[in-house]
Amino acid sequence: MKISHELPLSLMHNAYEWNDYDYCLPHLIDKYNQYKLFFQKSRLDKRFIIMDNGLFEGVVHTTEDLIEKIHLIQPNIFIVPDEWNDANATLRNAKSWMINYKQGLPKSVELMAVCQGKDLLELTTTYQILVDLGYTHIAFNHSSIAYQSLGHEDHLKNSMYGRMEFIRRLVEKSIIRKTVYHHLLGCSLPQEFMAYKDWDFIKSVDTSNPILVGAEGERYSDNGILWKPKNKLEHYFEKNFDDKLEDIIFNVDKFKQYIK
Repeated sequence: MKISHELPLSLMHNAYEWNDYDYCLPHLIDKYNQYKLFFQKSRLDKRFIIMDNGLFEGVVHTTEDLIEKIHLIQPNIFIVPDEWNDANATLRNAKSWMINYKQGLPKSVELMAVCQGKDLLELTTTYQILVDLGYTHIAFNHSSIAYQSLGHEDHLKNSMYGRMEFIRRLVEKSIIRKTVYHHLLGCSLPQEFMAYKDWDFIKSVDTSNPILVGAEGERYSDNGILWKPKNKLEHYFEKNFDDKLEDIIFNVDKFKQYIK
């Protein structure tokens, strides 16, 4: 499984060492020239790039803006716009991008769609329809409302076990398409990734969790952690981490151990 940790500006020079590929947040391209230049260099260096659509960061892009960013960076994969917990809206967007926009994108760009839904059945149906629409790249998000039906008192444990259970059901019912490129969007608790060692159809994950936990001066244990930082990456984006670097490096290395 390829790993990419979204990094603040002061740590981006470590990306080629810490990350197997680069994960691009398009709204930061306009906000920080250093960020834009990094991804332009990443493309010149023929790095593997996945570009997000901004949903988790709460950013709403126009279609025109996203297409402009795609042409600028030319990612290997672009995640088409989805809607939290809304299968119908997500499928409408997925169909629209496949029919109306894919042909106008660089030929090297593959479209990825995200499974969304209010329960595990909707998530499963969304997965099947995305395959029928011709998607060969599909993502599973880490924070679906569907995961909260498992009954754990802890929200983070529900999120962790919920995604694991969703994927397990796809496997158990022989719905999973092992020729599809599957991506894990984000992380609730990092120990989740110990569960995927035998599922080689999951090709990549993106998460800033090791960075954010390290930025709080905390380290992963061998069994993970039971909490999640409240602030997202952008809260730390312009900060210096010289005094937290050892904690961050420790977590980056420990995360790699989780998935081996």
